[in-house]
Amino acid sequence: MTPEYEYYLSTKKREWGEKFDPSGLDPRFIRYFRTGQRIRVKTCGMILTGTVSATTGWKPAFLLMRRSNSLGSPWTLGPQDELIAVKQGRRYYHRTTL
Repeated sequence: MTPEYEYYLSTKKREWGEKFDPSGLDPRFIRYFRTGQRIRVKTCGMILTGTVSATTGWKPAFLLMRRSNSLGSPWTLGPQDELIAVKQGRRYYHRTTL
């Protein structure tokens, strides 16, 4: 576990106490949740890009927010999703080259 992920978990545990359940969080996405960096993800046979956000409440989940003006719901991120690339500057770099 990264220090960022542990910090996020500790703040949520303080907020929600024993009721807090982190089972819906995938630690791979905590870095991008904190930085706001755009990522490219393969999910449900599609390749999507966006930033990582999280739901609020005692059982949070990470969300892929496509664009600020997108219509419809964001995508829930989990262990079934493959992180393909991360945007640095104006380009997306494949995950293996980072």
